[in-house]
Amino acid sequence: MTKKSPPPKEFSYQGVDFRICYAYPSADKHKDAPCRGRINPLDPMTGKCLTKRQLFGKDSDSPVNHIVHGKDPWDIYNNREKEASYLLSMMTQCGLLVGVAVADPSAVADLAELARKYKQTLFEMHSKWAKSTVKSYSGQYDSLVEEMTGLRAGDLDDAAYKQLQNKICRNAAQKALKHHTWAYGETPPPSAQRRLSLLYDLIRCLKAEGVSIPVVPFPYNGKPSRQMLLLDRTDHARAIPDGILRAICADPVIQGQAEILADAGLRIGECTGLLFDSLRWLDTSQGRMYYLDISGQVDDDGKRTELPKTKDSYRVVPLSRELGEALARYRNEMETKYGDLSLRLMCGQADENGFDDSPAKAAAWEAQVRARISMLLRKSSAFQAIAANRVYLFDKQAQDAELYSQLFAHSWRRNFCTELYCSSGLNSSKIHRRMGHVYKPLPPQKASGLNPTELCLMCLEKHVSPTLYHPANPLRYDADGPFQATEVPSCCIELTLKPGDSVELTVEDTEPGTVTRISGEGLTIQRLRRDERRNVTYDYGLLSSAETITVVKKRNLV
Repeated sequence: MTKKSPPPKEFSYQGVDFRICYAYPSADKHKDAPCRGRINPLDPMTGKCLTKRQLFGKDSDSPVNHIVHGKDPWDIYNNREKEASYLLSMMTQCGLLVGVAVADPSAVADLAELARKYKQTLFEMHSKWAKSTVKSYSGQYDSLVEEMTGLRAGDLDDAAYKQLQNKICRNAAQKALKHHTWAYGETPPPSAQRRLSLLYDLIRCLKAEGVSIPVVPFPYNGKPSRQMLLLDRTDHARAIPDGILRAICADPVIQGQAEILADAGLRIGECTGLLFDSLRWLDTSQGRMYYLDISGQVDDDGKRTELPKTKDSYRVVPLSRELGEALARYRNEMETKYGDLSLRLMCGQADENGFDDSPAKAAAWEAQVRARISMLLRKSSAFQAIAANRVYLFDKQAQDAELYSQLFAHSWRRNFCTELYCSSGLNSSKIHRRMGHVYKPLPPQKASGLNPTELCLMCLEKHVSPTLYHPANPLRYDADGPFQATEVPSCCIELTLKPGDSVELTVEDTEPGTVTRISGEGLTIQRLRRDERRNVTYDYGLLSSAETITVVKKRNLV
């Protein structure tokens, strides 16, 4: 039997020479790694062993003597590169490699190969794990190594690290027993959670060992940071261009329902649950106005229920006159064929057996409306038009993904709410009532609902605001008529005067910068006076109230 030759006592790594000594201390003879090695880097300028004072700043001129353990000298020698990398990083930090051409191993090192070599060391750090835990995590570690194949350590920046996390989660989801899909922000499968934890520990340890990896590892906590959410959601379908809304409303498959959703901002279940009798009207000073009485919704099975989503969902919502007239004509046409349909669903369809508004038909119709609107909004042309209105651009890929995920039927309700805040002039309390949202500062709604005067004012507020069907309409009055003031604030008023008549107008201006113009044929206009109003409180929905911005109590934060 031939005796195995000892390994070399000197080696060179990345242009730096090292000296290594081997010994078998008696205190370590009962350990799994009884052999001890002492590695000393040599000073590139003098060729002597570096001291602890030079490398670590300690008050000692003895050699570095970096201690490593192994089963035998060859075991220590075969694993020398990892220890040499650590010593090289320390020499670099101390400025001992100035003028020495040292290649960066991370530029070409395969991350999977580094992980494969570091497996035993990583698991030795968790010596308290149970055998079953070690077995489970060992299998996940091998899967992690395969997923890192082809990725160089020097290329692992923040973007590549996040992509690797996504890859781990998607691969795990494909093999999961229950959920086979996963999207960023969702809780990953248990197997992915183990691999993500191992990845986090591995990258931290490799960086500590001197491997040059750009990323600062961060654990995946099941959802993106709050900052990323705020940045990604700056434009998530809150405002849809009118041209796209009109095009989808004109789609012959869903024309009626789409028009109601866009003009009234209803929930999809409320829209499907509308009865023919839900369409109401009343005569006002500006002609006949229309509104919807929301008294229920359709559940997931297509059955209409009188139980709304919230108690504030019982409400009335005004309609544009053009849409109201179209729905009234549709009801007359259907009742001419099928008789009284007052208590039948407006979304019902005519078939060979008559008028069908069964739960199955209602559920199928609602699903079709949802799918059709999502499909039309996500078409390339529509999507690009919506994205083009983006005010801020932080991360196009992330923002596009968030925008795409938000383009469905409910996005029309968000768009409607945005229009109320930006174009209607209504304050927050009225907008909450119009949307069917709870607004705690308001008193509970009356059981009898709105009286005729309140209904009239609500419809006129819709009439003077811009919608998909008309620009802001003026209020038209006869100068000698019964009205001494406009019923609601309006940006334009048309008065009809008889020849030779005169009228005195008082314009109450509560908005800064408003310009008043009076024009007409054959008119003589004389301004009598202009009052300078001071300390005016503006009741506007987008301005914070005094209670919101007033400091009530100060306290120290620990």
